[in-house]
Amino acid sequence: MQERRKLERFEIDAPARVVVETGSNQKVEYDLATRDVSSAGAFLFSPKPLPNGTSVKMEFLISLDALQKLTGDKGMAKVRVEGQVIRSDSSGIAIRFDSKYKITALGSNNLRNGSS
Repeated sequence: MQERRKLERFEIDAPARVVVETGSNQKVEYDLATRDVSSAGAFLFSPKPLPNGTSVKMEFLISLDALQKLTGDKGMAKVRVEGQVIRSDSSGIAIRFDSKYKITALGSNNLRNGSS
């Protein structure tokens, strides 16, 4: 099968929290882990599939050596994104990110806010 991805994916095993709003302002949270991440989406290991088209809010932590240059500390960055489930199978879910995102160095001011 030919690879269709246009963006490079990085194998990142990071803890992730996925929040799904179920209506009536109720939220269901899932603590999952990423398998890989690109600038356009991510695949997460999940024991429970979510229906395609489900809107999600996702937050995950990544370690960045570059943070040391920006903050003086080696540390972590918190990434917050919104997106939709585009594929779900027995091993997990694929999420395509929307243009809304926020990247925050933990313990310092926001590094970057905006849209891609």
